[in-house]
Order: sequence, then C-alpha cells, then structure tokens
Amino acid sequence: MSALTDIYVDNVTRHLPEDTRPDIAAEITATIDDMVDDRLGEDANPSPDRSAAVEREVLEELGDPVVLSREYSNTPQHLIGPNSYPLFIWALRWALPIVGFIALIASFITTFATAPQTQLGAAIGPAVGNTVNALLTTFAVITIIIGLGDRQKDGGTTATLRGRKTRTWSIDDLDRRDYRSKQIRAEAALGLVFIAALATVPFIPTTLLYVGHLNRGGTFINPDLGLGWLIGYWAFLALMAAVEIIKFTTASAKPTVAIIGGIIDVAMAIFLTIALLTQPVLHPELTSTANADIQQIITAIAIWIITVWDQASTWRIYRRNRR
Repeated sequence: MSALTDIYVDNVTRHLPEDTRPDIAAEITATIDDMVDDRLGEDANPSPDRSAAVEREVLEELGDPVVLSREYSNTPQHLIGPNSYPLFIWALRWALPIVGFIALIASFITTFATAPQTQLGAAIGPAVGNTVNALLTTFAVITIIIGLGDRQKDGGTTATLRGRKTRTWSIDDLDRRDYRSKQIRAEAALGLVFIAALATVPFIPTTLLYVGHLNRGGTFINPDLGLGWLIGYWAFLALMAAVEIIKFTTASAKPTVAIIGGIIDVAMAIFLTIALLTQPVLHPELTSTANADIQQIITAIAIWIITVWDQASTWRIYRRNRR
C-alpha cells in the first residue's frame, strides 16, 4: 500500500466508529489494490509513473472519502460534523462519567452536611436531580464548544466550495494532514485543562455552593490536612501533566507513555485512598460525625471507579491510534 492510498484510507476511516475502522480499512485497501492490479493488467513491472497514475485514477473513481465513509457508517453523524465527531464522542465518554460521579458525591455531602438528620432515601432524590442537571449542562457545553469550532471549519469549506463552484472531487482535495496526531494533541490538551482544574480544588471556596455558611466561606478541604498531603497531591498532578505534555509534543500514542501514565494514575488513586481512609480530608464542618466515614469511603470508591474507567479509555485510544 502506497502512502497516497494510506492517506485516502485514513480519510475514510476517521469518520467511522473506532471499533469498525481496522476491518473497513483492510477492506478498502484490498479493493484499491485489486482495482490497480486489474488496470495494470499483465504488466509485471510497471513503471513508477504508470503505477502512480493508475492509483490516482482508482482513488478518484472511488470519490470523496467523506461520501464513501457514509456508506460504511451504521449511525448518522449529523449533530456534529464528521471531522469533529470522533473528538465529540471522546469528550462525552471522558467528561460525563467524571462529572456524574463528582456531582453525585457533592450532592450527598451537601445534603448530609446541611441536614445531619436526613435519611439516605431523602437524599437520593436531590442527588439524582443534581446529577442529571450536571450531565445535561456538561453535554450542552461540550456540544456548543465543539459545534462552534466545527461550524467555523465548515464555513471555510463552504467558501472554498463556492470559489471553485461544482467541480468533482479529485486527489488534490485529499486531506493530507496527520489526523491521528491532531486527535492525540486535542485529547492531550483537554487532559491538561482537566488537570489544571483538579489542581485548583483545594482553593475552591464553599461560597460557590449554598454550604458556604457552614465553614464561613472556607474551602472544602480540611485546613488541618497538612501541607505534605497537598504537596503530594500537586506532585502527582504535575507528573500526570508531564505525560499529557509528552503526548501533545510528540503527537503519538506510544505504549511506553501509556504505561507510565497508567502507573501514575494508579499511584495517585492509592495516595488519595490512603489520605481518605486515615484522616478527615473534607472540612469537618461540612460533614456530620455520623456520616463522615461513609462519605470518605464513597469518595474513595468513586476515585477507583474513575481510575479504572480512565485506564480502559486510555488503552482503547492507544489501540485506535497505533499504526
């Protein structure tokens, strides 16, 4: 398979679901090879120019990769344009579970902190409602941000199409950019934004929620936690950020980087679990004495669920982007 065919196949498969890409790529590649061989006929040693001309002819006959990808797609991709659809799905898979867990835990903590006599059943309703609102808000924000960016790209494409009117698609229109590298950089940038948000958690005042009166506008973190624990927390975040920076600068999903990132994530989860199970991490005035231990355990369980989910997502991305 030549570099031109490789680029064409990548242009087709980038618009398809991740789990179907390898099989469809193999099928399209085999089809192109067969068509080229048929047109070359019995010429056992065609010249490079002849082979390149036939290959170009075959690819132009197959047509626009975006149109071809629609024939292989099992689901419509109309909410977000095909160029941004994979990033849109990845952002939802990455953000929604995390936001859902955080919103659920925060709602339970807030309910029990403001009304110590509240029963678990009475707290479930508000927790579910707050979680749904958080998920809908996150979905809307991601859709708006990626949709606006995609619309700007579409605007430029539309202008180009108007400039050249209605001529047919040709190889000159092929997108020769390294899509995998672009996708890896976008995911690494989102990871850095999320890590930066986590780094600010110890400084977030409770006045952002209605529980600020309980600890006079202090933070959610226990002020007696100790500087060592905070330094350790930020050190792990710095290591996680370093991994994301490596991904961004190299624009590749190397297994070594994925393994190192996984080790750091697991070590971070162990660190947070030890902190939660050995001392009060949340501000004492935000937790009732009877439910403080339960809240800490629930938080630790949520951390491990997020960690396991993140590792599964990371290796899924690695398998998708390996060449």
